[in-house]
Amino acid sequence: MAISRQLSGKRSPLLRYGLLVIGLILWYSLIWNPLSGKIEESGSRLEAQEAKIGRLERDIKRHRGIDKRVIQSEQRLATDKKGLMPGDTPQLVASNLQDILLKMASESDLQVITYKTGRVRKWRGYQLAVATFSAKTDIKKLVKFLKILDDDRRVFRIQSMSVVKVKGRNPHLRVNLEVEALFMKAGSKG
Repeated sequence: MAISRQLSGKRSPLLRYGLLVIGLILWYSLIWNPLSGKIEESGSRLEAQEAKIGRLERDIKRHRGIDKRVIQSEQRLATDKKGLMPGDTPQLVASNLQDILLKMASESDLQVITYKTGRVRKWRGYQLAVATFSAKTDIKKLVKFLKILDDDRRVFRIQSMSVVKVKGRNPHLRVNLEVEALFMKAGSKG
């Protein structure tokens, strides 16, 4: 009975401590435990999101400026394609190359003896148009011709060149040139 009197008293410390312990147990089981689980889960999700943000930031740094590089590449490609000899077929490209070479030879005062287009060749999967010609000249005019060829912005190359010194009443140089130009179909690689 003494215990029931102690418990029933308004200021009983045992009752207060008991209620406090029950309150703590209820608070822990109903509020803190579920809340701490959610906090831990949120922390895990936050760490995962931070890791994902880190990966995305690295990707952004790696890809930064790629659109500018693509635009620059497209501009260089357009500029390079402008330098190609015009023509829809390798034969037409060779004919245009031949016309340009004859014009350059005329500017250099070369006396053209023969000229023709050659057979189409291959280079790295592309077709090459070929033009050949022979001319009579002297060293000064040949150097002038080669300088004009070198200064031209169009895309072609001298595949072979032979120079023979002809002696006699009318000494001169006989030059044989074989020049190639790249042919690219519209929409082909490159």
